[in-house]
Amino acid sequence: MNVTPAETAEPRDVQWTGDGRVHIEWIDGHTTTLALALLRERCPCAGCKGTHGPPTTLVRASRSGLPIVQGPARAPVAASEVRSVVPVGNYAIRFTWGDGHDSGIYSWRLLRALCGCPACAPAMSTAAPVGETPLAGREAE
Repeated sequence: MNVTPAETAEPRDVQWTGDGRVHIEWIDGHTTTLALALLRERCPCAGCKGTHGPPTTLVRASRSGLPIVQGPARAPVAASEVRSVVPVGNYAIRFTWGDGHDSGIYSWRLLRALCGCPACAPAMSTAAPVGETPLAGREAE
C-alpha cells in the first residue's frame, strides 16, 4: 500500500513570507507555499463548507413558498488578513482571520494536500480524504 505525503504530513518549520503567504517546510524536505487568500477561501469549517453541501443564503420565498437561495459570496480580500495563528494539538493550526472568523482547523494533512506543485499534484489528486480535496492542477501560489 502506497502512503501519500499528505497522510504523513508533519511540518519542520512554518514561516510567513513578506507577500502574504505561508511557507511550510515538511520533515520529508518538501516545501509548500500557500497564499493566505487561498487558505481563507478553502476554510475547512462546517460554516464555510456547509454541513450538507455548499452553504447558501435565503434570498426570499417564492410564490409557492419554496425558498430561493443563492450560493456563498467569496470572502473579501480583507478577510484573508490574519490576526493570529494558534496550534491545535500536534496536528493542525487555527487562523483568526481579519473578519473575525476563527473556526477552521487546518490540519497538516489538509495543508499538504493543498500543495499544488507538480510533484504533489499527481499523488494528491486521488489520495485526498473527503473534505480535503486537492487543488487538482490549480497553483497554490
